[in-house]
Amino acid sequence: MAVSFTGLLVALNGGIHLNDYSSTIIFLLLFSGALGPGIGDIAYTRSIQILGGSLAVVISYTYIFFAQFFSAFIFGEKVTYITVIGGLLAFAGIVIASTNNSSGNSISKNGLIYGFIAALCWGLASSLIGPLRNYVDAYSTAFIRTSVVVIFSLLMSLMLGESLEVTKGLLVAAFFTGVFGWGVGMVLFVYSIYTIGVSATVVVTALTPVLSQFTSRLVAGEKISPRTFLGALLVAVSIALQAI
Repeated sequence: MAVSFTGLLVALNGGIHLNDYSSTIIFLLLFSGALGPGIGDIAYTRSIQILGGSLAVVISYTYIFFAQFFSAFIFGEKVTYITVIGGLLAFAGIVIASTNNSSGNSISKNGLIYGFIAALCWGLASSLIGPLRNYVDAYSTAFIRTSVVVIFSLLMSLMLGESLEVTKGLLVAAFFTGVFGWGVGMVLFVYSIYTIGVSATVVVTALTPVLSQFTSRLVAGEKISPRTFLGALLVAVSIALQAI
């Protein structure tokens, strides 16, 4: 679903725009796709299954600090004190907003490992997008990354002998998560990195787990807790700092 959507955007934009066909640029494109939305998302899903959503979110979103570290020390992106403070405030907001609903699951070492694998993969994959800014447009980057995930996930599924039962519910879920999450979301994520850099972008993505607290409670008809509001406020402050 994501590949179909991003492919349509690429077609409307006049095809893939790649200014450098060197092995380095091709490697960054392919590796960032397999590493982030590929291995990272698989590890994140397993962490949620083992630990429950609250703890898995907190552990996995330490990717903010991994992304800032890799982008600064590997690719030389300037990381200011404001960006670091924003990252700490954003993460604090995630912790406060996400830990108010304990899943009751026992803490598993495997679950923790999967969470940190997700954080490490997301952080490194995000930092790999920055150097592509002058060589590949955002639509092409999103299309190539989602295409890599299709191939990577298919190979993993075949190796593990997984079976797929296609149902109406699966197609509906795949459509919304594919088009909006990995389609629109990935294009905007890449464009944001191209525009304001990796470090600032990953801070803003801290809104994701906090907003999920709002939406899940609204869908369930539950009252929004003060902790969720406080977490959202901290993330909002961290985002505001990035605009200074």
